[in-house]
Amino acid sequence: MPAEAVYSLVIKKENAHDDPIYSCVWTRANISGEPKGPMKDFIVTGGLDSLVKVWKLENNKLEIFHVLKGHSMAVVSVAASPDGHTLATTSLDSTLVIWDLMSGNKVHEIQSGPTDIWNVAFSPNGTQLVSGSHTGKVIIYGIEKGTVDRVLDTRGKFAVCVAWSRDGAYICSGAVDGTICIFDVAQGKLIHTEEAHTQTVRSVAFSKNSHLFVTASNDGFVKLYNAASANLLCSLNLKSWVLSAAFSSVDNRIAAATADGSVHVLNEDLKILKSFQEHSNIVWSVQFNAPSNKLLSVSKDKSINIYECPIPPKPAKK
Repeated sequence: MPAEAVYSLVIKKENAHDDPIYSCVWTRANISGEPKGPMKDFIVTGGLDSLVKVWKLENNKLEIFHVLKGHSMAVVSVAASPDGHTLATTSLDSTLVIWDLMSGNKVHEIQSGPTDIWNVAFSPNGTQLVSGSHTGKVIIYGIEKGTVDRVLDTRGKFAVCVAWSRDGAYICSGAVDGTICIFDVAQGKLIHTEEAHTQTVRSVAFSKNSHLFVTASNDGFVKLYNAASANLLCSLNLKSWVLSAAFSSVDNRIAAATADGSVHVLNEDLKILKSFQEHSNIVWSVQFNAPSNKLLSVSKDKSINIYECPIPPKPAKK
């Protein structure tokens, strides 16, 4: 069967929020209370209505598990710890909130100055969070106490997006002026600064082996870099603001979301494998599930979409 025939929209949740949805994450967690209990799939979404919604995904149906009310303004970022048990959300109200997924309880609330907390990401061991800020600082928080552990300085402008490599070695940030910065986490040192884009960098993400990172920008480009050297490997012009990019956790496929309502699946050479046009407005965020055979997107149209996204067969060895 040709690969094109397998890609499909499998779930569409209309009016999942009352307003545009800005951020999403797909996580898995054992909520049975048993050490070897089954892993369950959860979708977490946040948007303009200030709510964080946790959805349980079972039998191709999305059902509300929690509605988390802890922000007073739009939720701009949601993230989940590697074990799925802890959530982190950031908002235009200048707070970072850490939640327990199972209970829906607030664990910590971190207050900051205006726009001092923006996009947020977990460390690979789940003990810390990293966030960008309007001052150009990249701030690392400890989960246990909800306090600042370290501050890294990009020496640049508003750090709109951040990512932590899966091996823990690097943090990447993208700025409002198109600049990207790479930090060596162990040394707390800025090791690369690149003028990657001509407009705001909306999203950065690392590959599963931490050797690559991808950037997405308002200038319409998706760009792929070597993480250690920050050398540009390839780029693709999607001819619309690219607002989110995510790596598969099993191979080097990349998903990209654009302002024209499209979701694109790309290979490691940034060639388009599939484009979905299943949203009627801006797509703000996109994420793979853990096996990376499905894809999640959320939009200004207030809907949640889940797509079948088959893993391409490995090329035969010559």
